[in-house]
Amino acid sequence: MGQGMEMDGCGYFARIFMFISNFIIWVGSILLLVLGLYTLLDKPFMEQLLGGQVYATAAYIIIAVGVVAFFVSFLGCFGALKEIKCMLFMYFIITLLMFIVLLVGGILGYVFRAQAQNTVRTTLMQKMKDYNPGVNIEVTAAWDETQIVLQCCGIDLPKDWESINKNYLVSGPRVPKSCCKADSTGNMQNCENNPTSSNSYDTGCYKQSLEVVQQHGLILGGVGIVISLLMLLGLVFSMVLFKLIK
Repeated sequence: MGQGMEMDGCGYFARIFMFISNFIIWVGSILLLVLGLYTLLDKPFMEQLLGGQVYATAAYIIIAVGVVAFFVSFLGCFGALKEIKCMLFMYFIITLLMFIVLLVGGILGYVFRAQAQNTVRTTLMQKMKDYNPGVNIEVTAAWDETQIVLQCCGIDLPKDWESINKNYLVSGPRVPKSCCKADSTGNMQNCENNPTSSNSYDTGCYKQSLEVVQQHGLILGGVGIVISLLMLLGLVFSMVLFKLIK
């Protein structure tokens, strides 16, 4: 009951195309898992610096959808090959929900990418005011790691530290030691002994941070929309097969 007989014509081709589309979705689910783990583990210091849970939230959603898609694609392939109506129905419902989530997530990824320009600058300015070792340890560590990894200093220029964070730097070094770059001989000790805007990285962190955020938004949005379109094909073929199975 609920299991169809061998089909010819359009039913046969619908079954083959559904199998192919679900195989591609299965490969895409592995890509989602890899992308989610990469987003979660790559540059975690920027999550604290940019505020909110942008990276972690996006990563967990992608990983969850990837896990569900990994198993649902098997359900679709098996239901198509065996022509089992209840499996096709379950596949349709679950895939429809994932399609909506991925499509909305993909669109939001592009929207966030477009709005990131103002958001990143505002958040960096606020976090710079909170920089103070021994007082705001997490923010200080995030700023230091960002400047070391991205080889940048300040927001637009190293002198931003002098104009924005007057509370900490008024009696201390003019810029954090994490701004230090090696001199022509490869020595960083002179800068670390007396870090100033003249012996620091001359590029601000706003540009590099914005590029990282926008790159993540582009990747997340693109992958989400592409896989959601593949799921749309799976939905169409599952409906065709469901109608054809007697």
